[in-house]
Amino acid sequence: MTGRLLLLHLRARGGPAFAAGLVVVTALAWAGGSWLISRPYFDGPAARIPVVALTPLLGALLLAPTLAGAGDELERGTPAPWRHWRAGHVLAGVAAIGLPLALTGLHAPEVFGAYALLRNTLGCVGLVAGAAVLLGARLAWVPAFGYVCAVYGGAPRQVGGAAGIWAWPVQPSGVETSWAVAGALFVAGTTSYLWYGARPRFGCD
Repeated sequence: MTGRLLLLHLRARGGPAFAAGLVVVTALAWAGGSWLISRPYFDGPAARIPVVALTPLLGALLLAPTLAGAGDELERGTPAPWRHWRAGHVLAGVAAIGLPLALTGLHAPEVFGAYALLRNTLGCVGLVAGAAVLLGARLAWVPAFGYVCAVYGGAPRQVGGAAGIWAWPVQPSGVETSWAVAGALFVAGTTSYLWYGARPRFGCD
């Protein structure tokens, strides 16, 4: 029975479309990262900053619409406590996004590779989950998209210091403060989503 409920849950939340989109994002991460590090006029693995900043963001944006279903009241009628379903949904989403992307960055993983991809997955998913509580699943992508794009376009290439806090998506994975910020965003966003769920559409249940 639990397996059937899981399948129904994934279908209701757009799981197949999410999986198909992740295949495309992972392919882009692999192709883009491989191309960037192979160019003689770029700085080897350090040239993967666009991939590290943007592909976890794209994965989180794909996750955003799945954070609410078409019939929230029907879903809340499942036997398991609803917070367990939300927790499993977010954790499965992080794994589905982060692990394939990390595999694309195993060449020099510490230099804008696998580690930074995992960190940015945590931070972006946290932003999306928290935004779903405030804005609803349909608009949950907006804060993460705006913030990461602004940081990528305008952040100085300074390593550590204050930039390690506010420009965490474009920092090397060795900057500890960037992990602290991404982890805090993930915990805060996921916790709020577990307790409150996505804001209902049209302001009603």
